[in-house]
Amino acid sequence: MQMHKGDQELVRNQNRALVINLLRLHGPLSRSEVSDRTGLAPSALTRLSRDLLADGVVIETGKSDSTGGRPAVLVSLNPEYSRSIGMKVERSRVLAAAVDLTGVIREKASVLFDAPPSPAKVIDTVDKLVKKLSFERILGVGISISGFVDPATGMDLYSPILGWRNVPLRDPIFERTGLPVWIENDVNALALGERWYGAGRNFSHFICITVGEGIGAGVVIGGEIYRGAFGGAGELGHITINPDGPVCRCQERGCLEVYASDYFLGEEASRLGFTNIQGLIDAGRDGNADAKVAFARMGRYLGFGAKNLVNLLNPEAIILGGERMDASDLFLPSIEDEVRRHSFPSEADRLQIVPTELGADGFLIGSATLVTADFFRVPAAGAM
Repeated sequence: MQMHKGDQELVRNQNRALVINLLRLHGPLSRSEVSDRTGLAPSALTRLSRDLLADGVVIETGKSDSTGGRPAVLVSLNPEYSRSIGMKVERSRVLAAAVDLTGVIREKASVLFDAPPSPAKVIDTVDKLVKKLSFERILGVGISISGFVDPATGMDLYSPILGWRNVPLRDPIFERTGLPVWIENDVNALALGERWYGAGRNFSHFICITVGEGIGAGVVIGGEIYRGAFGGAGELGHITINPDGPVCRCQERGCLEVYASDYFLGEEASRLGFTNIQGLIDAGRDGNADAKVAFARMGRYLGFGAKNLVNLLNPEAIILGGERMDASDLFLPSIEDEVRRHSFPSEADRLQIVPTELGADGFLIGSATLVTADFFRVPAAGAM
């Protein structure tokens, strides 16, 4: 049966995506290795390789070690082919980075704010940062932001940290920049970055928990981000620890953030007579008993939240990140103790608890990966 032109184009695009994804994960490879791993006929792969080289998506990068015959020429993704811009919107700044096809940050920029920014201020800032990080070929802009985000509509539905509700971001930013735009929860973006390039590469089921000004969780199930029905999955910081506890900034009482975020550490620092959180950290490392107890309490409460997720979702790993990991030596033992003592035995024995590999850059790399994931996506039948 003769294949229609549209079907031929779909198959070609599917084969193209298979090859560049293989090179992303395992390159550089010889053409014969690519043929063996994809199942593509050598003739089809030759034509496809020629096109990819001509487009500049892949490059030849030396030769394989000789095993007696002629060394094979290796091909890999071309990191100079394009860049994606990843951004993270925070209460006091917007961070941005230009990231190449291999997940490497090539350039950074940032803008600081004196007060929590309005949506209009953020949109204007994003436009300026895009211009600052300009490159010959920009695939798009990925923006991560705290709170409930609807990636399908590009709306920030609710951000307690910023005080925003139902803020459209994708469409106004597209109108300003002319580039495709992806909007995502910041911890989901970090989880995506770790899944592609960091500590999550070897796990299909994991939870990425961030600790800092807020507490969030990015849930990965079957290798994919789980966002929930309305974009609100993973709001770990707003589970109730004590219904009679202090009022959280979300206006509920006794949320985990009240007991385990920077808010808690700031309150403890003030109560114990330290100038700020850094003073509390320094005292804990110097052996101050009260400071050490404060961090142990923080870790214990984080452990409560983490073990509930472990018992609910049965992940392979918990990956810990966020700005307060700079003091992880003071609270991580309490987290591990709580999780392993109170999770179901079989889960606790096999569960891995590890730090992020990408560190603070993971938010930016993950935000950019929202864009490159679309570039690498294998097109489905009926999608053309």
